[in-house]
Amino acid sequence: MRNKIQLLFILFMIVIFSFPSICFSESKTVVGEDCEIYLGDMKNKKDLEKFRKSVREQSLWNGVKKIDKRFSSGYSVIFFCLDDRYFEKIVVVSHTERKRKICDKIKITVDSEVMEAFFRQESLEKKEYWYDDINTVLTKKSDKINIGLIIETKIPDSDAYKKEMMENKEERQFHFMIQDNKDKYKVVDRRHLTKILEEQKLSSSGITDSDTVKLGKILNLDIIVLRMVYEESKVTKVLKVDTGEVLLFKTYKTEKEEGWIYYAETDDGDWYYDNRSMTHVSPNVIKVWKKLNFSKSGKEDEIQSRKKNKESIDGYDKLNHQIILSEVDCINNTQKKIKMVDYDDQGKVLEDYEYSDPDIRQIIPESIGDSLRREVCPR
Repeated sequence: MRNKIQLLFILFMIVIFSFPSICFSESKTVVGEDCEIYLGDMKNKKDLEKFRKSVREQSLWNGVKKIDKRFSSGYSVIFFCLDDRYFEKIVVVSHTERKRKICDKIKITVDSEVMEAFFRQESLEKKEYWYDDINTVLTKKSDKINIGLIIETKIPDSDAYKKEMMENKEERQFHFMIQDNKDKYKVVDRRHLTKILEEQKLSSSGITDSDTVKLGKILNLDIIVLRMVYEESKVTKVLKVDTGEVLLFKTYKTEKEEGWIYYAETDDGDWYYDNRSMTHVSPNVIKVWKKLNFSKSGKEDEIQSRKKNKESIDGYDKLNHQIILSEVDCINNTQKKIKMVDYDDQGKVLEDYEYSDPDIRQIIPESIGDSLRREVCPR
């Protein structure tokens, strides 16, 4: 009996040393630091304490980024969802204040398995992006992939300007995938691809699979992606050039906004305006509400901007959209913001801001402001 117990103990120890992750969860410790200069009123205790808190948060954030590379490549918003459950220990190593310079140094210990479970949960909840689907179907390829993108706009009566805006947006999104996977993809410039289409007398509008394969062989491509934009949906098709095999064919429904009219897309998100709210301040000046539905990157940028400006980020992990009251001068080609309201995903107001002395800004050609001007100003 004693020999059996000894044998079982030896086997148990072999398992532990051979497969430590089965028995123990690995902990990881990192250090985050940050120093900032306070430019506010030193006598204003409330603002000073808020500033100290922002330095502490930034120190924590700088440490968290070292834990997992996913935090520094598109997951910065997730940082604000973390709470004490995901940290084994947070120790303030040092806090110093020299005149207006405030510094924090924080040691953070995390449980790798707990953090991985957190990422798995977030991946289930986060919005899916069409270019992520492309990357997923091409994960098994080990060599660098020569890839090209063709965009077809199939919206009736879409003018050249709006068509160009939509296609540029799709191309920018596609390049997000390329930038995040530089070692995996080599992309052929879309303009060059379009030029070859014209030379081969192939139309990008309604191009067949056989035409696509032919084009891919001319350009020595491995993969061609077709992105088709319809009024109420968008379609992604991924073709393997050497075989003509369709690796992906997926339709994405375009989200509609009740009462709002879509007019542009940016990296920040989708822009709409409300024609019911349009009023004439004067014959040539129009007041109108516009709405921005934030994208993932737009939400991240907004949070980082607020942190940089020492503004509150309470509730901004759930930031959903923003509405802005603007005045557009159709003759002088200018616009100004009058009021702005931020909302979370439950429709709760995060911030309501009124501009007491709004700046009048020139509308830049081919900008989002120019897109709105084209929609609301008389032609």
